[in-house]
Amino acid sequence: MDHDKLSGTHLRRVLEAASHQSGLKLQPLMQDDRSVADEPWPITHLQLDREQNCLHVQLRGDEQQMSFLARWHQFRLFLKHRNLLYESDPLEVIRTEPGSEQINLLLAMPKVLSKVFHREFFRVYLENRVHIAARIKADDLTLRGHLEDLSAGGCRIALNPQLALKLLQPAKAPLQVTLEFPSGEKVLRQIEMSYLQPQEAFQHALLGCHFVHADQDEQKRMFHYTLETEREVARLSNVGRMSRYPSNLFQRPETSDRKGPRKTAQGARKSLYPAIDEGYELRVRSMADRLALQVLLLVMNGKLDAARLRELALELIDELENRPAKMLLALQACHGGINPILLHSLRVACLMFPLVPRIGISRGMELPVMVCLLLHDLGKLFISNQPCFNPLKQSTEALRLLKQNQIQLFRAASALKWIPPRIGESLMVNASERLDGSGYPRGLKADRLDALARLMSLVKVLDCLVQGYNDPPMSWREAFKWIYRHTEWFDLEQLKVFIRYFGLRPVGCQLVYSSGLLVQVTAVDHHGEIEEVMLLKHLEIPGREVAGERIRGAAALERLGKIRGEQAIIC
Repeated sequence: MDHDKLSGTHLRRVLEAASHQSGLKLQPLMQDDRSVADEPWPITHLQLDREQNCLHVQLRGDEQQMSFLARWHQFRLFLKHRNLLYESDPLEVIRTEPGSEQINLLLAMPKVLSKVFHREFFRVYLENRVHIAARIKADDLTLRGHLEDLSAGGCRIALNPQLALKLLQPAKAPLQVTLEFPSGEKVLRQIEMSYLQPQEAFQHALLGCHFVHADQDEQKRMFHYTLETEREVARLSNVGRMSRYPSNLFQRPETSDRKGPRKTAQGARKSLYPAIDEGYELRVRSMADRLALQVLLLVMNGKLDAARLRELALELIDELENRPAKMLLALQACHGGINPILLHSLRVACLMFPLVPRIGISRGMELPVMVCLLLHDLGKLFISNQPCFNPLKQSTEALRLLKQNQIQLFRAASALKWIPPRIGESLMVNASERLDGSGYPRGLKADRLDALARLMSLVKVLDCLVQGYNDPPMSWREAFKWIYRHTEWFDLEQLKVFIRYFGLRPVGCQLVYSSGLLVQVTAVDHHGEIEEVMLLKHLEIPGREVAGERIRGAAALERLGKIRGEQAIIC
C-alpha cells in the first residue's frame, strides 16, 4: 500500500469533507499533463456527485479569465487534508457551462490523490551543531520547536509530540512559521505541510513543510539564510576552521548570557504534591509522548509501531505490578503540560488493569489488555482536546470523523495479531456504551455488553468525574454517589469490584481529619483500606510545617483523628 496516496472510499470521504472547506484549487492542463498556468485557480464551489461519479466545480472571474478556462479539456485538483497538500490525477472535462463571470465544470471523479512534496532546493542538515528555534502559528495556537534542516524551499521542524497532535485538526487560516536565529534575527513565512510523522528515534514529531514565498525577493532572502546556515555547520564540523569567519546569524548577543536561571513550573508544583516522585512525573510525560507518536504514525501510514507499543505496555504493566502506588499517585496529580486525552487514557489504563483478572479474564492476556486500554480513546484527538464529552451531541461531521478514527484504531490494533478480537471490541469499541442503549457508538444494550465493557465504561466515567477535565471535579465519594443515581447506565456489580480493590478512598484522594490535617492517601491494602497517608498541610494552624511527613499503620492513623471529609483535587 502506498501511504502517500488516497484512493477508494477514503478518497471520497476526503473530497466530501473538502467540499465544505476553503483553499481548493484547479490547475488547467495540456494534453501531455503539463500545467498551463503558473498558479492553480481558486475554486468557488465543489460538490461531490456520488450517483454520477463526478465532481461539480464552479470558478469565478472576469469574462476573459472564464473564456481562457473554458478552452481546456482536463484539470488537476489541489486540496488540503489534515493540513497536508494533495493533488489529483488529470481529470477529464465531461461538460462545460461558461458564463461571463463564472464557469461551471463537470469533471471526472479523481482516481487517486497524492501528497505534494517539494524538493527543488538543496538542503542543509543541522545535525545538532547549530540551533534555530521555530514557532508555528496555527490559528490561535503557537507551537515551539527547532529546525532539523533548512532549504530555500522548506524545512523540517522537530516538535513536542503532544503539541504536534494539534496540527491534526484542520486549520482555518494558513499556517505560519517564524524562524529565530541565535543572533535574534527572525524570519516569518507562510507554510504548507508536506507531512507530520514521528522522528526516526521516536523522540520528537517531525513536521515537513514548504515555504510559500510572497515574491522572488523572499525566496532569495531564504536562500541567503540557507547558505549562511550551511557555512556555520561547515565551520563547526571542521575543527581547523572553528575560528574562521563565523556567521553573524549565529552570533549570540552578549547580554543573553547574563540572565539568571529561570524558575520552572515543576519547582512550584513540588510543594503542592510532595507525595509524587519527580522521576514519575517525567515518566508519565514520556509515556504520553510515546502515545502521541503512535497516533502520528497511525495517521501517516495506518499502522502502529508494534515493538514500541509493546515496550510501553510492558513498562506500565511492570509499574502496576511492582510499584502501583507511585504510578497511581503520579497520574492523579495535575499535569498541565500533558494532553488531557492522553492523560485520561493512561489513568483509565492504570485503574482498569488490576481489575481485569477479578472479572474472569485469564492470565496471559495482560499485554493485549494493556495495549487496548492505552489506545481506546485516541480517536478523540482528531476532533477535541478534551476526553469527557458526549459524542452523540457533536456535529454530524465530528461524529462521522470520530467513528472513522475509532475504526482505524481498532483495525490497527487487530493487525497486531496478538490482540483477541473479543478483548479489543470490549475495551476499544464498547467502552462508551450504556446498559439502556443510550451509549456510543452502536447503542448496545445490557444483553450485548460483557463484564469487561461494563467495567470499562464505569472506570472511564469515574475518571471523568473525579478529574473534571472541562467540568468541576468531584470527590471520589461524590462520584460513587453519582454512579448510584444512574443505575440505568452502569452495572453496580462492577462498581463493587472497583471499590473492593481500590477502596472508598483510593490512592491519590485528599482527606481532612478531625485533627485539622489535610492528607493524601498514598497506599491502600488489598482490601481497599487506607494503609498510608502523606501530610499536606494543617488547615487550622497555617504556619505549621507538616508537608511531606508520612503516616503509616493503623495505630498511627488513629492518632490523626476521624475522617471529616474528602476534598476534590482542583488543578
